Amino acid sequence: MNRRPLGRRAAALALAVVAVAGLGLASAAQLSVSSRVLQAGSTAVGSCQPTATPVAVSFTTTFKTTNPRRYDATAVKVSGVDAACVGKTYRVQLLNTASAPIDLNGAPAGTDLTGTVAAPGGALTVPIPSTDAATIGGVAVLFHG
Repeated sequence: MNRRPLGRRAAALALAVVAVAGLGLASAAQLSVSSRVLQAGSTAVGSCQPTATPVAVSFTTTFKTTNPRRYDATAVKVSGVDAACVGKTYRVQLLNTASAPIDLNGAPAGTDLTGTVAAPGGALTVPIPSTDAATIGGVAVLFHG
């Protein structure tokens, strides 16, 4: 009739397993994302561009007079770039209307346009292969380095 101690041991073991699992979940709940440490999650990571000052994106376009007649984008202009970004590397990715990366006339889809923010002035112009403007649904911009 030594069932009580066995029952207590089993209960204590079950409690220990639940406590360890709970600590694991609590640790995951404490996961933070910041511009200095990249972990699982999402946040703006452009440490040189203040969050309160987003960049603006526009395009240089030309009208194609041969068939198919359309507007083609030939450059991406990023304006409102903070002076703290000078010397940093930029990465620009064009996205289609379904938010998927665009194949830039032979470059594999997902290929970033990269360069260095050269001088203060708040804007940079990134040449792109002539791309049908109607296919561009968005632009992703990242400053790092």
